[in-house]
Amino acid sequence: MGCCASKKPAALGEDGSTPEERLERRRSTKQKLGTVVNPRVEADDDQLAKLGLALNDELEEGKPLTEQEETKLKDEIVAKLEDASVMESFDETSRVRIFRGMITNNNGTDDENVQEAIETYGTVGKWLREHPSILSEKLPKEELLNGVMNARVGGVDFQGHLVWCEQLGDIAGVVKKGLTVDEAKVLRMKTLEAIRAAQIRACETRGPRRYKNVYVMDLSKLSTMSMSSSSVRDMAKAIVTGAGSFFPETAWKLFIVNAPFIFRSAYKVISPLIHPVTRDKIKILGGKSAYLPAMQKAGIPLSALPESMGGKYPDKSIEKCIEELLAEGFPRAAREYVQQTEEVAEGEGVSLTREPSLPGEEAEAETFSPSMKILGVVGLAATAFGGAVASGA
Repeated sequence: MGCCASKKPAALGEDGSTPEERLERRRSTKQKLGTVVNPRVEADDDQLAKLGLALNDELEEGKPLTEQEETKLKDEIVAKLEDASVMESFDETSRVRIFRGMITNNNGTDDENVQEAIETYGTVGKWLREHPSILSEKLPKEELLNGVMNARVGGVDFQGHLVWCEQLGDIAGVVKKGLTVDEAKVLRMKTLEAIRAAQIRACETRGPRRYKNVYVMDLSKLSTMSMSSSSVRDMAKAIVTGAGSFFPETAWKLFIVNAPFIFRSAYKVISPLIHPVTRDKIKILGGKSAYLPAMQKAGIPLSALPESMGGKYPDKSIEKCIEELLAEGFPRAAREYVQQTEEVAEGEGVSLTREPSLPGEEAEAETFSPSMKILGVVGLAATAFGGAVASGA
């Protein structure tokens, strides 16, 4: 039983067509019909086609639940909730996201998936109802943990996924200063709720709907010796995975960068145990010369990556992000994207540009949720990593 990550869209269509061929056909049809287009997304699709990646309108995230799925949600899940009113706590994005994570992309049996969905909607809905103002709450030791994690929020990739980064810093230090595992989990709930809201906000200004994000974990400040302590390893796992079950189906890509050799070795031992679809989402890499090209090939332009990680997006702290979200009225339901449009006249082509995605082009040219399973790799690797240090390996 358990959730696996969503299937990665194949570069080739069912008819064997490439993304470039599909994009050309689509644009030809739009031009004939005089269809209104989203210029930002069209420009991003140009880059995705060059990279051989799925185009924006091919992602499952942008599609509503089908009539059959809505019926299943109503009759088999909501009807069996202990308190069906918790569904009022979810906005449309979260309602769809949890269904996709627990039902559509879950590799358990149907009965198992339905039971997981009931538990997840119930647990998460209750938590949302009990913490309606968590973004504005000042939590104990918040500055302590935020200072160690140094979370920075960037822009979006060519498919609209928010890019954000953290630095696994002096975990031993926060343990010595009295941060408990339970406190860390609550603090992480606030951070992940902020990221969820920031992804919604990004879609409101860009379109279409997305609920997954790109997460970058920087291990450059990780103390190898501190990971020999079980209390430090427990805290690292709590920080990385503790709140994940409340945010299922939010992981698009995970990059663990500046990873020490022994960490990468530990991951090699663990990786065969991970579902292949989930494993494809994870990249364990060294420094900038390794991770920047890998990110660009995955459709993440330098313009979306924070400057401190080698990108061009001005660093924005999680505190600043939350401040902006509160000013925008969050937490709140997602608003419909108001498209800034351009009509495509018949016979005209769409020629829109954005930062090139590959070097050389111009200047730069399971009861666990999917996201928890992916991020859990870090905790597992940290445990193996710490054990290797302790044993002198």
